[in-house]
Amino acid sequence: MTGGIPLLDGLAEEVVADFLSLAVRAAFPRGARLFTEGEPGDCVLVLLSGKVKATRPSPEGGEILLNMAGPGELLGELCLFDTAPRQATATAVQETTAYRAPVKEMSDWIDRHPEAARRVMVLLAARIRRMNDRIEDAAGVDVATRVARVLVEQGARFARRTSVGLRLTLDLSQDDLAHHVRASRERVNQILVDFTRRGWITRDGGDLLILDAPQLTRRARHRSRRPSLP
Repeated sequence: MTGGIPLLDGLAEEVVADFLSLAVRAAFPRGARLFTEGEPGDCVLVLLSGKVKATRPSPEGGEILLNMAGPGELLGELCLFDTAPRQATATAVQETTAYRAPVKEMSDWIDRHPEAARRVMVLLAARIRRMNDRIEDAAGVDVATRVARVLVEQGARFARRTSVGLRLTLDLSQDDLAHHVRASRERVNQILVDFTRRGWITRDGGDLLILDAPQLTRRARHRSRRPSLP
């Protein structure tokens, strides 16, 4: 099973087979920790299904959401390049499956296959670009734009098209979302109510329905390199 995995897509069959020989498929129930901040980095994970949040403690005692990772993405890859401990805690927010590759064996795989090394560097560069975008969001745009950008980014990655709109299981409480966009819970709630009043989104049980993707995307003021809603 390698379709839709950017690390492996397009690599030669023997390179993919070599990776699969060293990786072990692992399953994690909702709420399980894949790794914990401060522990040694002993493996790299390639997500196959589900969703995982990467967090660090906030000064107020809550969590700061660093990333929400889904199928095809790498987790914990920095341990391939240094021996520093994990910088975040990774927790499954849905039932999740992943390939688990021990760091020594994966480092050797990269050494054997230069094309795999280039692929890892491309994925790291994309991660750095997303981090730079989030720094810009926190410093340079208003809260409503930051909320819209989170909804568009998460929708582009995780939403399912339905007859009435894009259905997104956000897997974030309003507190989580508020921490993520560096705003108060009350302000985030006001913005979501406003987006609902405008007919862009609505709640449906625990899911969010994106009813007007073009308007929400325009409100997010996305640059061309950012993800957009289908």
